[in-house]
Amino acid sequence: MRRVLGALLALVLLAPWGVLRAGPGVTDSEIVIGQSLGLTGPLAAMAPELVNITKTYLEGINAQGGIHGRRIRVVTEDDGYRPENTVRLVGKMIEQDQVFALMNLTGTANVGAILPLLAKENPPVPLISPFTGADLLREPPINHVFNVRASYGDEVEKLVQHLTTLGVPRISVLWMNNGFGKDGLAGARKSMEKRGLKLHSDAPIQADSSDVQQAVQSLSAGEPDAIIMITAGAPTVTFIKAYRKVSRAARFYTTSVMGSQSTIQALGPDGVGVVVTSVVPFPWSQSLPVAREYRDVLKKAGMQESVSFIGLETFINARVLVEGLRRAGKDLTRPRFIQAMESLQHLDVGGFEVDFGKGVRQGSRFVDLTIIGTGGKFTR
Repeated sequence: MRRVLGALLALVLLAPWGVLRAGPGVTDSEIVIGQSLGLTGPLAAMAPELVNITKTYLEGINAQGGIHGRRIRVVTEDDGYRPENTVRLVGKMIEQDQVFALMNLTGTANVGAILPLLAKENPPVPLISPFTGADLLREPPINHVFNVRASYGDEVEKLVQHLTTLGVPRISVLWMNNGFGKDGLAGARKSMEKRGLKLHSDAPIQADSSDVQQAVQSLSAGEPDAIIMITAGAPTVTFIKAYRKVSRAARFYTTSVMGSQSTIQALGPDGVGVVVTSVVPFPWSQSLPVAREYRDVLKKAGMQESVSFIGLETFINARVLVEGLRRAGKDLTRPRFIQAMESLQHLDVGGFEVDFGKGVRQGSRFVDLTIIGTGGKFTR
């Protein structure tokens, strides 16, 4: 027994100190990152951009030697935008794949459902740049969750500010009947009420668009001048197309999560004139370094025709992840990584600023307005 214990002690003493200290998802040669998103289901249109841009950018980092000699490997799962699937798949990634951190998770309800899984790990699993602007990730801040994008409240506030400045009298809201939609609806009401105004009307829509005609009838009956759409993916397309057949009087205003190129293409001529918030700068900019770098990544991926706001956001998210990993140093652990992310203060990502800090988990509040023109091209 003493010989066995002595041999084990010798192995421990001879083992590299960095390996002993490394946490789950970290070896001498790789760092494992997980992402769960709707490759199928109502958000399937935007998923390829998230997957391919992240993959292409990180492959470039790996080709340059990775992060402190470690390659980044991404485990991707399809949850179909169903929270129960997200819980199962994230649990699998934590237990079986031993991911170091998670990124690019989509859906307010989906992300909310997995927060207990992340928190119960010791230390907790970091979550970087989830694709949701929900307050549940921001108020109060969660130590191991770093939000890059502006909140839905920030986006809706920008829309309401724009509409009330123009003097638009009848403002209605279409909201997806889940956590995302309810969060946006509450934000719209709050923005209106602080101006002493009330929403003209509102109506829910299911993620599968099964009640689209009911939503159209409900809102069109009140003849609104503007409809703020708190929707993502397929319901955005089906509602606009169905509403256009009934009335062309109202103008549509949507949040950033509808801004994938495939969604714009699906809208076709019905998309002309739709106003869309953006939480990142104009991806077609010739002067902004991050936009040029993003388009270079698209070209390498053979996706040069797929420039979009969602794509640029994904690229920025990957840049932020990599910078955090670099600053964490060679002895990578989750606590060290969280400290490194906190050090990303006034980080210049090619002309786009990300600003975290002690107790600060909201990296940006940037919101702009764009409009879909002819041929599906965005203008400012």
